[in-house]
Amino acid sequence: MSAAGPDGLPSWFIKIAAPGLALPVSHLFNLSIIQSHVPSQWKHADITPISKVPQPKTCSDYRPISLTPILCRVMEKLIIKTFIYPCITTPNSTIAESLADQYAFRPTGSTSAALIYLLHTVSDILEVHPYVHVISCDFSKAFDSVRHSSLMSKIAELPLPDSVYNWIGDFLGPRSHCTKFQSKISSLAYINAGVVQGSALGPAAFIICASDLHTITTGNKTCKYADDVYLIVPASNSLSIQLELDNINLCAANNNLRLNPQKSSEIIFKHQRSHFTDPPLTNGLARVFSMKILGVTLQSNMLMTEHVHTLVSKSAQSLYALKLLKSNGLSPSLLSTVCNATLLSRLSYASAAWWGYTSVDDRVRLQAILNKALRWGFYSKTSLPNFISVCEKSDSGLFHKISSTPTHVLHHLLPPPRLHSHNLRVKSHNLTLPLNSSGMCRNFLFRLLFKDAY
Repeated sequence: MSAAGPDGLPSWFIKIAAPGLALPVSHLFNLSIIQSHVPSQWKHADITPISKVPQPKTCSDYRPISLTPILCRVMEKLIIKTFIYPCITTPNSTIAESLADQYAFRPTGSTSAALIYLLHTVSDILEVHPYVHVISCDFSKAFDSVRHSSLMSKIAELPLPDSVYNWIGDFLGPRSHCTKFQSKISSLAYINAGVVQGSALGPAAFIICASDLHTITTGNKTCKYADDVYLIVPASNSLSIQLELDNINLCAANNNLRLNPQKSSEIIFKHQRSHFTDPPLTNGLARVFSMKILGVTLQSNMLMTEHVHTLVSKSAQSLYALKLLKSNGLSPSLLSTVCNATLLSRLSYASAAWWGYTSVDDRVRLQAILNKALRWGFYSKTSLPNFISVCEKSDSGLFHKISSTPTHVLHHLLPPPRLHSHNLRVKSHNLTLPLNSSGMCRNFLFRLLFKDAY
């Protein structure tokens, strides 16, 4: 949001000049919506390639982030907050139901929510099935290939004013961009497909475009985070996997997307002590025993040993960077702040989803990293966080948001309220407690329902 676009107008200048710019800019915004016209300067972008891997070798190793003018991005956010979000969060609406399995680019959506839903669904299925297939579907350059006609036909179904619909159409219309890389600028190129990566409207437009991708077999489910699609199939529906993949290919083709089978894979989740043999391999899919999903490594036996090992390994980078800051004279109070923002944030990323699946040894290893930070002088004894307390505090805060917000993306997973009103003690929620189960007890909602009930 802060990087300047092709007009070179920086965000700091707009903030300083806001008292003088507010009136003319608001007039420009209103006029743009009324006339359904996007200024031509706003339809040009500077593409900055961002590396997706530590050592990029080919063009495909970069993600093309488009920098549009800041005023355009402000206008896009106003369009989304004022018109798009109310449409996709209205209870029982068609678009809200279509986006029920989408956890990106919508209010209350996050990677944590997506992981919680996926693990909740898997553990729920494992209560009655010996194993669960989870298939990771990878799309090639999904954001760059969306067909505008398909997208606009879906946006037309939203209850939007005509002027807003036409404004979005004009925004997606013929655009130009150039690429800036290592102080060199390419010639202009014109595009007529895709949504703008780096814009505010692009991500919301993409999830609307992909809202028609659903399963066709009862019992199968999908979990989507932007263009990351995870197909969840219980053991009883193993024979339906090829039909589901064909349906995903068909939906992708209708939206000008292409499924990349080389990067798609399958993992079979089973209970840790399960004696069931794995089902036959799915044609064309590589089978793995651990899968990195949205930054968290999940194992087929529902343990988190590999993920914790990855966290421990990567924490060495953060500790080394903090050591350099300390050697250059950063004060102890600021060191503690930086340590919380880097090391602790990395360790606790999406902890609500995976924390319940860790072992005692895993938790000891994670706390040992913070203890090392204390020994190296990045924390004082009074400021050293307890990792279990950090995770429990995060759990409680998220559960409160889910239970108190009917439009939260995870609210539909909550059990119904209790019918009786007699309580011997004050409880934090009035939800019906599910039946105790060895498999479900480790997922987020089950843990918090029982924790906050007593």
